[in-house]
Amino acid sequence: MKIAISQPTFLPWAGYFALIDHVDQFVFLDNVQFVKRSWMQRNKIKIQEYEKLISIPVHSKNKFNQLIHEVEIDYRHFDHKDLIITLEYNYKKSKFFNLYFDKIKNIFEKKFNKLADLNINLIMEISKIMGINTNKKLASSYNIKFKEKNIELLRKICVIENAKEYISTIGAKDYMNEIQKFKDTDIKISFFSYDQNFYNQLGKEFINNLSIIDLLFNEGPEAINIIRKNFKLIN
Repeated sequence: MKIAISQPTFLPWAGYFALIDHVDQFVFLDNVQFVKRSWMQRNKIKIQEYEKLISIPVHSKNKFNQLIHEVEIDYRHFDHKDLIITLEYNYKKSKFFNLYFDKIKNIFEKKFNKLADLNINLIMEISKIMGINTNKKLASSYNIKFKEKNIELLRKICVIENAKEYISTIGAKDYMNEIQKFKDTDIKISFFSYDQNFYNQLGKEFINNLSIIDLLFNEGPEAINIIRKNFKLIN
């Protein structure tokens, strides 16, 4: 069985969904320390000819050590309706906007208290839209009762799931010291890259590595074939 473990980021890029699609089990790493101003709470969309960061404010004052699944959205400084209007205004002319927008809008309108819940529900809904049926779980749901360093936490989850192969982003290769297997296991460690080639996009200038919603609104049902074509393993 192939497994991937990653933090539940906000409206992730296409490579995130390509990874989910490629594995048998995907685990949301929600029980590690939250990093403020990371991809957990922001991502990029296209506005006219430019990329723009959209962000979700969170309660973080005096909460330096909070875990991802503990982080609360700060609705005093976040109007979800403004974000919905921003998405609508900038993508309403895209070919498949009307097919998907209400489904994305409905997630924001639920006004989840926790950031991780918002992110995971968006990821689950977009996976469903794209036809990605990979099983998904929370890292916090495993019976790992003491704090682990990240690599050991990944190893334990893989062991519990009887994984044969763990697939990680290429950017984690140095962090993982280029090990080929987890300690005392036969679990192979592989890395992937995702090179986003041109796709139909609103505007004259193509902008790479935006949120998955840019690809989805512009390419619709073809999005799944595009992410599969651009995904490759690097060992």
